Amino acid sequence: MTAATALPSLVQVDLGWWKVAGYDVVQVVSPRTALGTAWVVWRGDHVLHTSDTLPAAGEWVSTQLTGGAPR
Repeated sequence: MTAATALPSLVQVDLGWWKVAGYDVVQVVSPRTALGTAWVVWRGDHVLHTSDTLPAAGEWVSTQLTGGAPR
């Protein structure tokens, strides 16, 4: 990755709450996951994505910032 394509880093706001490039990534209780928590990606008032782990949620944000999934 070059400096021109470097992505913004995650910034911790509070326990279980991170921000990256205008997105909020928040940890919530979820009985549906093996770990008992899930990560929700928000932007403004809209839930955009849910994930089982913070790295997976960050990867989703990264994909959005680089133009989405290949077609």
